Amino acid sequence: MPPEAPDAWADVIQPITLSYAMPAPVRARPPGQQRFRRLCLRFLLIVLLPTLVTGGYFGLFAAKRYVSEARFLVRKPNAPGRASGASLSIDDGGPKGFGEDDSYAVRDFMLSRDAMDLLVQKADLRGAVARAQGDPFWEFPGPLTGRHDEDLYRYYESLVSVEYESSTGVTVLRVQAFRPQDAQRIADVLMGGGERLMNRLNERARNDALQVAEAEVARSRAEAMQAQDALTAFREREAMVDPTQLSKTVLDTIGNLEQELVENAAQLEVTRQASPNSPQIPPLLGRVKALRDQIDHERGTLAGSDGSLAPKVGEYERLYLLREFAQRIFISSLNLREAARLDAERQQGYIENVVEPGLADKALYPHRVAWTGGVFLLGFIVFWMFRPPAPPVRRSGPHHA
Repeated sequence: MPPEAPDAWADVIQPITLSYAMPAPVRARPPGQQRFRRLCLRFLLIVLLPTLVTGGYFGLFAAKRYVSEARFLVRKPNAPGRASGASLSIDDGGPKGFGEDDSYAVRDFMLSRDAMDLLVQKADLRGAVARAQGDPFWEFPGPLTGRHDEDLYRYYESLVSVEYESSTGVTVLRVQAFRPQDAQRIADVLMGGGERLMNRLNERARNDALQVAEAEVARSRAEAMQAQDALTAFREREAMVDPTQLSKTVLDTIGNLEQELVENAAQLEVTRQASPNSPQIPPLLGRVKALRDQIDHERGTLAGSDGSLAPKVGEYERLYLLREFAQRIFISSLNLREAARLDAERQQGYIENVVEPGLADKALYPHRVAWTGGVFLLGFIVFWMFRPPAPPVRRSGPHHA
């Protein structure tokens, strides 16, 4: 039943008082402490961590690299050189007396794929570069260096350096390897390859210089032989060795006959005047007539008939002149060939070793302390440049009533 009065419900149902517990206010850290924590985190990530990674790599994994250095000159005997004790003479950026072009050729060869192939065959280049086991940056073949020939060539370029000093004409060869014996062996093979390159260049230059001279000698020899054959054919056809000598003989004969004719004609005239009826007159007349007929015949032999010597002498002298001219050209070409050969030999360059490839007793690379210190210094500079700004300082003002 409901209560008799409305207030009776208040006695039955008591009011419930709900109370909520408020959380305690969080105490914020001071700004200076937050900045310090951020600085420590950034210092760890930017400075310490790269330094530790670098030091760990160079201390645990980096392979030692030894250097073998050689120095050489490329000389040409006929190049204008410097006298002993004379001051350096530099013209157009380089000294006289050295084959600058050949020095650049030797340098380019030592940095070429041909040199790499030569080292693979004669210096076991692949075996030498495989000694960097455990070094991820230098191990070959490896994930960072590759395994193909093109990768090996890029790897080879990082191991070998060749620098030409134009002021002195000296070329400096430096070879890095993971054992001193490998570095020295590679340098020795490269020096030998450069020497063979110079020999090939000398041989090619010599052949080029002699090729024209040899062609001229062959041409002049053929012309001389042709002229000699033409002269021999003439002698066989005419059945005489030298028509000019024969013509001289005929002229001498004519001269003797004319002298005899004069003597007999004079004797005939004297006899006629002294004794017109002398029995010696008919024989003298016959002798004079015979001498005149013989002189006319001899003159006809020289010229005036189809079988005379004059055209034969002319043809012979022409053939003889052609032969002499061809022989002189042939002899001149031989002299020019010899001069070209001597000049080519004088221009031959050669490599003169100034410093032989050395055997290192200490590894020059890597620079562990320098790299680690450099990474630390660089990281510290970056850290200092990008450090967070300091929080502003709050100043409390005076209170006003």
